[in-house]
Amino acid sequence: MLGPLFFGLLLVTQLVAALGAPTGPSAAALGYAVEDDEVAELPPRHREFLEQVAFLITERERDVFLQLSADYRRDAFIRRFWRTRDPFPESPLNELKEQLEEFQSMAADRFEDPEDPRRKTLMLHGPAQRSFRSTCELLRPLEIWYYRSSPASRNEFYAVFVGFGGRQRLWSPDDGLSAILLRGSPLDLNAALANVADVCSRGDDIVTALALSPNWNDLDQQLPQVNDEWALAFLNSSVEVDDQTESLQLSVDFPARHQSRTVVRAALRLEPGELERQRAGGRETFNLLLDGEVVLDNELFETFRYRFDLPSTTSQDDDETISLVIERYLRPGRYELNVRLEDLNAKRLWQSSEDLEVPIVSATPSPSETMPRLAESDSETDVSASISAADLAASQPLVRLRVPNQELLVGRARVEAMTEGEGIAKVSFELDGQFILSKRRPPYDVEVDLGRAPRLRQLVARALDAEGNEIATDQVAINAGPHSFAVRLVEPRRGGTYTDSVRAIAEVDVPPLEKLDRVEFFFNETKLATLFQPPFVQAIQIPSDLPLSYVRVQGYLQNGGAAEDLVFVNAPEDIEYVDVDFVELYVTVQDRKRKLVEDLSADDFRVLEDGKEQKVRRFELVRDLPVHACVLLDTSTSMEDRIGEAEDAALHFFQTVLSEKDRACLVTFNDHHDLVVGFTNSAEILAGGLVELEPEGETALYDSLIHTLFYFNGLRGKRALILLSDGADSSSKYRFDEVLDFARRSSVQIYSIGLAIDHREMDTRSKLSRLAAETGGESYFVDSATELKRIYSQIEQELRSQYLLAYQSTSEAPADEFRPIEIKLERSGLKARTIKGYFP
Repeated sequence: MLGPLFFGLLLVTQLVAALGAPTGPSAAALGYAVEDDEVAELPPRHREFLEQVAFLITERERDVFLQLSADYRRDAFIRRFWRTRDPFPESPLNELKEQLEEFQSMAADRFEDPEDPRRKTLMLHGPAQRSFRSTCELLRPLEIWYYRSSPASRNEFYAVFVGFGGRQRLWSPDDGLSAILLRGSPLDLNAALANVADVCSRGDDIVTALALSPNWNDLDQQLPQVNDEWALAFLNSSVEVDDQTESLQLSVDFPARHQSRTVVRAALRLEPGELERQRAGGRETFNLLLDGEVVLDNELFETFRYRFDLPSTTSQDDDETISLVIERYLRPGRYELNVRLEDLNAKRLWQSSEDLEVPIVSATPSPSETMPRLAESDSETDVSASISAADLAASQPLVRLRVPNQELLVGRARVEAMTEGEGIAKVSFELDGQFILSKRRPPYDVEVDLGRAPRLRQLVARALDAEGNEIATDQVAINAGPHSFAVRLVEPRRGGTYTDSVRAIAEVDVPPLEKLDRVEFFFNETKLATLFQPPFVQAIQIPSDLPLSYVRVQGYLQNGGAAEDLVFVNAPEDIEYVDVDFVELYVTVQDRKRKLVEDLSADDFRVLEDGKEQKVRRFELVRDLPVHACVLLDTSTSMEDRIGEAEDAALHFFQTVLSEKDRACLVTFNDHHDLVVGFTNSAEILAGGLVELEPEGETALYDSLIHTLFYFNGLRGKRALILLSDGADSSSKYRFDEVLDFARRSSVQIYSIGLAIDHREMDTRSKLSRLAAETGGESYFVDSATELKRIYSQIEQELRSQYLLAYQSTSEAPADEFRPIEIKLERSGLKARTIKGYFP
């Protein structure tokens, strides 16, 4: 008698026959395809790699791998391949790689024949959760493995092997039942399966296995998607040297030392007649892309990329030389330097391959030491020219401030300035423009009083020579936050004097978990070079006929963040640097029924700062602008009866607000704050942070607010903090006025939710309302946690329905003064809400 299980499986089997099998790895994933000639010619370790990752590697990645001509490039590709798929990059091990290697070792031990399909299945999927064999009289010998899931498939599946004694093969539904049934068995699908279920031992299990066996021959694997564009970028940056590409002559020297490494300077010259000009916007430029790689002991040590956009003039003589200079920092030793240069306008290529013997050199060369100039012309084309030994020597003294940016600093704090180079007689320190002290011998450290209230402070260290002349300087922002992105010019120095040329040096501070995209160097407003990796050093020639000029550096993160620095060259000592404030306002507009209004134009708004109307330079209704949102959740003892519903509501918010571009974080607090989950766009990770929160302790509301607002520092764009608490502060060291001041300075919108706060607790309600009002957010007071999902939904809708108004401030108020802002609407019956003001 056939039970309900069989008829359910019969239906599944029929659907499989009609629609295809459940998700599973492809034939290529199991390595059954015959190797092509390209693979056969690879070294054994690279063939083994392709076999190991057959179910992981995409077609694009495989094609790129096979196009690489050098073993060291393939080795570098393999390292990048695994790094791209590391599930936990913050850990020292790659868990996926370790697991697969364990499976492959296990498979080799159990099955000697490399062509045994069981070996390949075990190698790629790991050990089965259960397995059994069948010797049923109706069927050929079967060995059946069951997987709940595997690295190659998220869904459950069976692997059915037909035959015994080393002659097994993997069965697929495409093969049909005839590949399994013995002669004499009915070939009708229903009759055959009915017979198997009735006659065979574990017949129902066999039918289930046949129903859930994937069509191995034509199915794509269902793995977490990996963006394989990295492979194309890897190929494009690989310097594939061949006989068909024109040769490029490099001049290499070793002019100085940088810490424990030698400065390797490579220079090349081109004739304008060899290049094609690009004409755009009334300007003509030569546009060149230089890719390079350094090989050490037959391993790819580093890759680098430069883009040069050099100004040109139509009157330029073809015999004027165009000079390009790049620098790398290498330890003494033997290297291979490969360089490829592309004229982006003419699509013309040059290449060079040089063996380098990098020596040990002195820290700074003698100023009398000479090095050949690459060009003597004063034309603009030579603005990216070589640096003389004297110029290079003059730029060596450096000073670096080391200040932790991951924690909020108040009160007394000790900071240290690290120095390198010769000629430093003393180091002086300034805090917010006020002199503190000078030290004549290392360690160059100082204890600074940052005050009780958390503030953004500017600390400056100046290195002076024996005559009191400034020879190096560094400036850092204290309490800039863990996400601050900064670019600063170490050279040229403000007040420095430079003859003919300057070796521009930029330092870049990239926030954790962010990636740098590029750094651009400008001379005046002419972009000269784009660097994609350190060291960020660019030789810039200074025309003698320019009375005043400047060097500017601009850095960009891959997420769109930007930072810049600018220094005037050979400027008068009394020149004044003025920061122009570009203010961005996120404005919510509601009607009398508190309904969001989304049909306004720029003419409907008037922006006043300090009572003076400002000209709006940017206006738009922003629905899809990336949002950084953080939920600050009270987990003090009083939340014990409400914590479950509070967790559910927070999870609902994370699941609804997060898009691919958004980031959210979770902070809990009782008598101390805890960053449970940092900014992420994974709702699953945030959900894990909400599991099993234990209410306990008192309520340090103010301290937690300040530390959470500090965590936002350095982030740009739309930022929102959603605070949920059921009571007044009871254990903070900060006062409410300090929290309010810090909130104003942070410009983060605060949405405060008071849960079951009695109407008689007027002070608590008033403070939560004021925090929201001052920052452009909103305050809510609810009696039950069941209302939280509704509140979170309202906040999410508001964040997607705000106007962005930006203007350049005309205020001349001191930098430390609060500047009040007011939004007026031309249309009556509407209310606009944004920050009450800001500190520049």
